[in-house]
Amino acid sequence: MRLLCWLTLSPALLCAEGFQGWYQNTVWLRLNEKWSIGNFADLRADEGFGEIHTWIVSPRVRYDLDSTWQLQANFSALEALNADETARTDWLRFEFEANPTFRLSDSLTLNLRDRFEWRWREGGDDYAVRIRVRPQLDWTLRREGLFRGLYANFETFYDFDQDRFTEHRLTPLGLVLRPWERGELRCYYIFRTTRGARGWRDYDGIGFSTVFNY
Repeated sequence: MRLLCWLTLSPALLCAEGFQGWYQNTVWLRLNEKWSIGNFADLRADEGFGEIHTWIVSPRVRYDLDSTWQLQANFSALEALNADETARTDWLRFEFEANPTFRLSDSLTLNLRDRFEWRWREGGDDYAVRIRVRPQLDWTLRREGLFRGLYANFETFYDFDQDRFTEHRLTPLGLVLRPWERGELRCYYIFRTTRGARGWRDYDGIGFSTVFNY
C-alpha cells in the first residue's frame, strides 16, 4: 500500500490519514553581493484551516560562495505535534545548509538543499542530530507575466540518534507565480509521511509559499 502511495498521486490521496494546509513566507534582504539576512515563517493547520499542527519562526543568514554554491545558517524556534500526534513539543534548532544550483538548460534548473540540524527539545538536556536532503527541479516556462513555471521536489530526513529515516516529503507538482515585482508565490501539493513509535503516518497537503527579495 505504501509503495502505491509513492508511485502515483491518486493512490497517495487514498492512503493519507490526514490533510493539512501549509502557509509559508520568506523575506530576504541583500546586504551586499555576498551576504543576505532573512526570516522564514511557517504555519501548518489540520484540515486546511483547522487546529494548528506546527508553527516555525526562523531567522537566517546566507552567504553566496559563487554562482553555484550558497551557504546558510538558520536558528529556528517551533512548536509541533510529534509523529504519533500524542503530544505537543517545543523545539530549538540550529541549522546549517550547503546548497548548490545547477543550470541544466535555459529552462531547467536543479537545486539541492542539504541541511544539517542540531535540535534541542523542551525539557531535554541533550540535542539530536539529523540531516535533510531535498533535490528540486524547476522548469521555467515564461520570463514575464503572472505564471512563470512548474517545479517538483522530494525531501528525505535521516535521524542519526535513531539511526533511521524518519520523514519523507514529495511534491510532484508545484506552480510558480510572480504576482509582485519583488515577490514570488508557489502553490503546491505535498505528500508527507512521518515515522513515530507507532509506525508511519501519512498526510496530504496543499501549500502556499511566498518569497520576497529586497
